Amino acid sequence: MLAVDEPGRVPSGILAVVVHLLFFGMLVFGISWQKKIAGPVVVDLWEDLPEPVRKVSAPPPKVDTPPKPVPEVRKEPPPPPPKVEAPPKPSPADIELREKLRKQKEEDEARRLEEKKAAEAEKRRLAEERRAEEEQRKIEKEQRRAEEEAKRLEQEKLKREEEARRLEEQKQLEERKREEEVKRVEQEKLKREAEARDRAAAVERERQQQEIQRKQREADEARRRVEAAERAAQQKVIDDWKVRIQEKIRGRVVVPANIQGNPEARFEVVLLPGGEVLNITLKKSSGVEAYDTAVGRAIMAAQPLPVPDGDLFQENFRELHLKFRPKD
Repeated sequence: MLAVDEPGRVPSGILAVVVHLLFFGMLVFGISWQKKIAGPVVVDLWEDLPEPVRKVSAPPPKVDTPPKPVPEVRKEPPPPPPKVEAPPKPSPADIELREKLRKQKEEDEARRLEEKKAAEAEKRRLAEERRAEEEQRKIEKEQRRAEEEAKRLEQEKLKREEEARRLEEQKQLEERKREEEVKRVEQEKLKREAEARDRAAAVERERQQQEIQRKQREADEARRRVEAAERAAQQKVIDDWKVRIQEKIRGRVVVPANIQGNPEARFEVVLLPGGEVLNITLKKSSGVEAYDTAVGRAIMAAQPLPVPDGDLFQENFRELHLKFRPKD
């Protein structure tokens, strides 16, 4: 019989060869990715070489020549569709390697998420701590402001009460003066009615009254002089304390080398009892920012400042106005 070629046999054979080559390449590269642990090397020692094995070639097959068939005319059936071979299955080593890579990727991703969450939690914690510290500072500042306001209101209340007492005393004094004036008028009236009889006594009483008034005026004048002297003495004490404060601050001022002229900088300094500085406000700049900054730094460095105690501090040194010139 004659051999008849099957249609589609050549393409299917080529496709099978390509698929096998791809499968072989995947096996080679899959095995090369794995980490190989070198095993011990075993060597066999031979005293004599073994006899070589002689290959005996098989006799060629006997081919019977078949008789030539009589060709018959028949209709060829349609060629079958080409057979598509299934892709090769991955080896267990490839599956294990892929699973290991997938797990490692998942673990890395989980670790990155945990680190990110930990960093965000730490950032939130630090932000909360800073916010709590700022709130605490605000509360303390408000408490100090409330205490200072309460002290100021108490001082104003005492001043108002003192002013009310002074006005009451002045009112009583004026009332007494009016009563005395009424009495004097009455006495004058009686004196005129009995002028002849009581002239001498009236003159004496008048003289005594004038003497009393004169002494009263002298006493008032003396009191005013004493009060003026006390105010002058107190002002001198205040000026002495201010001079001491300015000298202590001025000794710590680092005057810029290139300053020109003798500009003046004015500061308002709020002090606490004991001389600690609560607040500094630049009321008037000297025009030289470096000099203003140097004076502000010197004020902070000079604390505690020398201040008096008691009412003298509360009335004159709670809010202190200072002037500085670089060449004074």
